[in-house]
Amino acid sequence: MLERMTLIDAGAALGISPDAVRMRIRRGMMQGEKDEEGRWLVWVDTEQAEHERLARQANERADEREPEPGEPVEPTMGELRMTIAVLEARLAAAESERDFLRKQVDTLVFAQGMQAQRALPNPERRGLWARLFGRG
Repeated sequence: MLERMTLIDAGAALGISPDAVRMRIRRGMMQGEKDEEGRWLVWVDTEQAEHERLARQANERADEREPEPGEPVEPTMGELRMTIAVLEARLAAAESERDFLRKQVDTLVFAQGMQAQRALPNPERRGLWARLFGRG
């Protein structure tokens, strides 16, 4: 679910600093806007942020424990399911953005074609006097 948050709240929800949120906005990875008071408000998918934060915490916990020599290091089923859910959410968002951008491109191509068509001279169009007296 998308929620509008301040930079500080978004950073807390994502588990990153407010400066990192600003950088994501500059790179176009996140959408944000300034309110009337000049503060940044960011759109954050709270469910995806929670999944990413939990996956990051699970990875940090796994990194803390040193495996025994010869012990296989494999993620748990829960971690794999969580990673799959995060990737599926990202894929759905990317597909949605792709469809939106395709519509935008189609609209721009159509508008550009219409503009080019208007710019071309119409050879069948003759002036009033030429039509009246049969010239041209």
